[in-house]
Amino acid sequence: MINIKKIFIILFLYISLTPSVYAENKIAYLDLDFILSNTNIGKITLSKLEKNEKKKNDEFKLQEKKFKEEENKILASRSIITDEQLKININDFKKKIDNYSKGKSEQIKQLKKNRKTEILNLLSLINPIIETYMENNSIAIIIDKKNIYIGNTSYDITNNLIDIINKKL
Repeated sequence: MINIKKIFIILFLYISLTPSVYAENKIAYLDLDFILSNTNIGKITLSKLEKNEKKKNDEFKLQEKKFKEEENKILASRSIITDEQLKININDFKKKIDNYSKGKSEQIKQLKKNRKTEILNLLSLINPIIETYMENNSIAIIIDKKNIYIGNTSYDITNNLIDIINKKL
């Protein structure tokens, strides 16, 4: 019985006094939006998307200006033409507006789809570089900066990755 107590005491002291092994998992964070907008390839891609979207918006504004002029013509001709002709003109104008609205919404959906596709393509080019950086620096987890409340700036790898991405792409 005394031997069992001695064994338990020795075992307890051994477990409690031996230093615990602390494993360190290196964690880093990055600002993905900043990377996309400040790398050379990201600037080119976003600039191309913005030009395309600006061009479409200018086309929309021009078409809406033409509709406004047509509406003013219809309103100005109100006293000159018959009520039946006025109704016909108004209905035709409403149909044009409806068709334009449908076409505009489809084009906006297409612009959003193109933006999403281009950004995903850009991310597919950048991800292997980030993975290589992660392996080379023994980083276990990389978190997007948007999801961090507060953190030490020494764990921010955004600028390092921008330099590497600019060199490789």
